[in-house]
Amino acid sequence: MEIQDVTKVVLLACGSFNPITNMHLRMFELARDYLEDTGQYRVVRGIISPVGDGYKKKGLIEAHHRVEMARLATDNSDWIRVDSWESLQPDWVETAKVVRRHYGDLVAAEQNSDEVDTVKYTKKRRIEESSFEGSSYCVRKDVPQLMLLCGADVLESFGIPNLWKQEDITEIAGRYGMVCITRSGNDPHKFIQQSDTLWKHRKKIHVVREWVTNEISATHVRRALRRGQSVRYLLPEPVVQYIKEHNLYSAESEQKNADVVLAPLQRSTCASSIQQSLDHCLIICIRVSGLKKMPASLCGTWDMISNVNFDGYMIALGISQCLRKIALKLKQKKVIEQQGDLLIIKTITAVRTYNLSFTAGQEFEEFTQGLDNRRLKTVVTWEGNKLVCEQIGQKKNRGWVHWIEEDKLYLELYCEGQVCKQVFKKNL
Repeated sequence: MEIQDVTKVVLLACGSFNPITNMHLRMFELARDYLEDTGQYRVVRGIISPVGDGYKKKGLIEAHHRVEMARLATDNSDWIRVDSWESLQPDWVETAKVVRRHYGDLVAAEQNSDEVDTVKYTKKRRIEESSFEGSSYCVRKDVPQLMLLCGADVLESFGIPNLWKQEDITEIAGRYGMVCITRSGNDPHKFIQQSDTLWKHRKKIHVVREWVTNEISATHVRRALRRGQSVRYLLPEPVVQYIKEHNLYSAESEQKNADVVLAPLQRSTCASSIQQSLDHCLIICIRVSGLKKMPASLCGTWDMISNVNFDGYMIALGISQCLRKIALKLKQKKVIEQQGDLLIIKTITAVRTYNLSFTAGQEFEEFTQGLDNRRLKTVVTWEGNKLVCEQIGQKKNRGWVHWIEEDKLYLELYCEGQVCKQVFKKNL
């Protein structure tokens, strides 16, 4: 006889699955063990929902391939299945809508469990689906509880401006619930503590620690495939064979969508200002003492034309893989102005605005909020025609240098041996 106070749970994982790896499957097993070990839940199903081509992520191969690989990977599972609905949509579908739809499936299945009339079922299904569009919909207790299964990097991405709607985060975390699997370098509890929304719904966010650490990354798998290296035992064997048969993941496929704005960021801007919304905003206001004239050629608007080793620089700062992926998509623009002794440097993107002001030659405390969130002792000085910044803190040998050569603006960002070299061309 079934215990009445045990809640049935369906786990839903959304993502690229580009390609699906053993770690993706491992997440389901970890989540089921954790929930059932509490004695409060019984996991009855797992669902994998690959994102559609409309997501526009760099290197994202066609959805039909990703769906088929996921099906091959789960073919021997008696409780995990693949759902292709999201992948078949012509446009990107927000995760909250995907969760809402799958919950609608559960409701419809429960209401129609005793019905055999397919006409009535289809009609009732349409009614149910339309009812989920309203934000006031309440979760029912007579159907299994649906929880979003994800890695810690997804939880961290909730803090990236314009990537998620706040109401969607509230709906996913507060109405349905989440199971979050930890990864090396991520601290889910820290993300929850820093977010008022996640903190409010923390009791519905289950953080599962993976003691047997496994850092399989689809990004690393694709890199190995491009280089002709083996990926056996990183992916299910049928998936490895499928990739070989269809010659997937080449240098060319990795460049797909390289110059396209990620769908969630497109949503946050109007068509006339998409490029501006991609920019990352860093405003450095420098009060220059002992300097009567700044090199006039620094002033103006500058568009980035080169960004070498930005990923290496961010790794040195300890920035997570999730945030690095977003940052690498952003094309920066600099606007430099001089107002008397006040030098204003704006590095513009849409994701955040960082304000900083100081006097050249005088040490001050800097808090890199929204970047790597550290407190630094910083000093900026002029050395000839170069603007040199030294940032003293947890990371060694950190700082940056700005200078001009001919018609180009140069910036070198350095930290613990990693140097990022950026070049900007003046926008006339």
